[in-house]
Amino acid sequence: MNRVKEIEEEYLENAKMKCDEIIEQAEKKAEKIEEQRLAKMEEIQNRLLDREEKMEQRLEKLEEEKTKVVELRQEAEELKKQQKDKLSEISQLTETEAKEQIFARVEEENKEEIVRFIEKYKRIKIEEADTEAAKIVVNSLQKIATQTISEFTTKTVELPNDEFKGKLIGREGRNISFFEKTTGVELIIDDTPGVVRLSSFDHEKRFIAAKTLELLIKDGRINPVYIEKIYNQVVEDLQNFFMEKGKEALNTLNLPMMKPEIVSVIGKFYLRFSYGQSLWTHAVEVAKISEALAIELGLDPVMAKKAGLLHDVGKVLSTTGESHTQLGADMLRKWGVDPIIINAAESHHYDVPMTHPISWVVAAADAMSASRP
Repeated sequence: MNRVKEIEEEYLENAKMKCDEIIEQAEKKAEKIEEQRLAKMEEIQNRLLDREEKMEQRLEKLEEEKTKVVELRQEAEELKKQQKDKLSEISQLTETEAKEQIFARVEEENKEEIVRFIEKYKRIKIEEADTEAAKIVVNSLQKIATQTISEFTTKTVELPNDEFKGKLIGREGRNISFFEKTTGVELIIDDTPGVVRLSSFDHEKRFIAAKTLELLIKDGRINPVYIEKIYNQVVEDLQNFFMEKGKEALNTLNLPMMKPEIVSVIGKFYLRFSYGQSLWTHAVEVAKISEALAIELGLDPVMAKKAGLLHDVGKVLSTTGESHTQLGADMLRKWGVDPIIINAAESHHYDVPMTHPISWVVAAADAMSASRP
């Protein structure tokens, strides 16, 4: 047992000595690595200091060169001024007068060549302009139909932020489905930031849908119940809107107030379009042209103005392809309007004979307004 114990102690002593040697070697190696690292850092620091010193010397040199360039430029400007002054003194002419004399002399000596050059340049530019115009027209033709349809079948509504798109769609699309079903208008929600579009061929439906959507966005509450409530409110207010637009037309033309039913129909012109032209704008325009023509011909300008305003009233009433001139004339008779106005509405497309000069005036005014681009 003693021998075993001696052997264990001997092994422990050897292990301890070995451990001390390893620690000593590791410490020496660490000291060596630290010395190398410090030396490397000192070398890098010295390089940076040298580079910084060279950069400062280079900046000083650049500043000196910049100062020299500025001084040389000032000297050049001064010499240029002295030369101009000297030339003016010798010739007894100012710089402007000298230029004018030189240009006049060149123009006089080369008049024919200048004229030929101008004519040649004009021909070249005319040819280039014709070619470019043809290209523009050809490119535009492809877009006209799309732009026209887009302008008269869609309405853009702005959103305060894109979060409203999610509200408009609703859970599983219930809000957008209910909105489209209620208004009869397609609601287009795409990646275009900040806006949605309403699409419909029916101007009145599109107008009501736009007003409904604007009120919903302003309020912030969007659900089927509230959509229906706002829609019904807009529909109820539509008659008041028509009355206001009708009164606006009468005020614009300085005409006396008419029967409420007539004023309402005039207001409905605002949501009607004919051949891409706003019927409200067209009617007011025809009324103004009719007034001007009547004054020139010595006719009753107020009667002509009324006839021009009401000549297309049948377009508001026509829904299944009937003749708008006949429908308009029948409605005007029902309202007890002057026979001259009735004949102007019934005959402005030459469907029936014209019985009064004002009818010819309205027909001419209608052609002028409708054919204007």
